[in-house]
Amino acid sequence: MNPYQTRASGCKPELLAPGGSYEKARIAFLYGADAVYAGGRSHNLRIQSRNLHDEELAALAFLARSSGKRLYITLNSLMRPKDLDLLKPTLEYLREIEVSGIIVADPGALLLARTISPGLPLHLSTQASTTNHLSVRFWEEQGVRRINLARELSIDEIEAIRSRTSLEIEVFVHGSMCVSYSGRCLLSTVMTRRGANEGHCAQPCRWSYRLVEEKRPGEYFPIGEDGQGSYILNAQDLCLIEDLHRLAGVGIDAFKIEGRMKGAHYVASVVRAYRRTLDACRRSRGECGPDDISRADIHAVSHRPYTRAFMFPDDSQDAPAVAPETSLVQTHTLAGLVRQRPRLDEDPIGTTPIEDGRTPDWTHLEVRSQLRLGDQLSFLFPDGRNLEHTIHSMESLSGQILDRAHPNTRIRLPIPFPTFSMQVVRLSRRG
Repeated sequence: MNPYQTRASGCKPELLAPGGSYEKARIAFLYGADAVYAGGRSHNLRIQSRNLHDEELAALAFLARSSGKRLYITLNSLMRPKDLDLLKPTLEYLREIEVSGIIVADPGALLLARTISPGLPLHLSTQASTTNHLSVRFWEEQGVRRINLARELSIDEIEAIRSRTSLEIEVFVHGSMCVSYSGRCLLSTVMTRRGANEGHCAQPCRWSYRLVEEKRPGEYFPIGEDGQGSYILNAQDLCLIEDLHRLAGVGIDAFKIEGRMKGAHYVASVVRAYRRTLDACRRSRGECGPDDISRADIHAVSHRPYTRAFMFPDDSQDAPAVAPETSLVQTHTLAGLVRQRPRLDEDPIGTTPIEDGRTPDWTHLEVRSQLRLGDQLSFLFPDGRNLEHTIHSMESLSGQILDRAHPNTRIRLPIPFPTFSMQVVRLSRRG
């Protein structure tokens, strides 16, 4: 059975995951996403991400349709005159390959999409700063089918909007946040001439700032009183996994995970955690929360301190949305991805495990972090299992015995359990 098809399509709320590359989009589907949002090589706000070229977009659209999943394409940059001319062939191509919808923020892009690809479902980006039901009604009249509400809203405000519209509502539940209102920032443009709303944000809000007096070069003084410097713009990372049952009860149609610039380990771990938690809530039909596996997953990925941001403003126990420092928390890293020959007759996307009653002789691994003999690997399975393996031997593909393996190489290891292509393998960070 194709593992992408083990979950019924059409379940609500939809779990929407980032696809910063073709590879990461496939991993998101594999680890439980109902839908993926991805960008082409232009017109999106993560232009520095790997993104997808036209052939990859077509392949991913076909994969989504054949697996009962959905693919949304981001065209959410704010358009300059030249951008609108370049957008026309893109819209024609997306209509041709039958993507599930496009995400826009610019009214001009929306009007152009309605003209060129009238049947293409339109989703409105959080960049549009939609904060009330009359704004929702306005966008509905323009042909929008789904709106990602502004991140600044509370659960009560979302519920008030939900009660007055039948339009699909989407909210972010996890990932990095921008300190500017709904991500409309000019800081990067002013300081580096890299336009944030054109997909080139340099993230100067994450930089560590110090005070220097012009006649004392090299003498830096902290702006804050605690001696750690000033990070007043340094937003924490959003995490609402403990509150999914409350959000689902409001009637939200889609929960969105941020992270098209994040790696495969982040995608697999966070998607798996939210998938398991959503499924548990659906089964319990009442109050529920993440299990220990899901909590471990979201803390294993690289992240800033977590916050619930503005969702529950009356909760005095909530952490502030700005971190006192900029360092990332990272306990694990991506060891590599399993690479096996696909069984094309049964699984064109190559994710069928080898389960023929024998122990596989070798598992081929595309290495992403340096590996050494004695390292403990953890193979992540979509159902929540983590199977451990200590590296006692490894070889190059030509059979050379290795005592260490470097990133961007491929090796083979004797693994005593079935693995599958695109499986994410985790490695504990060394001290």
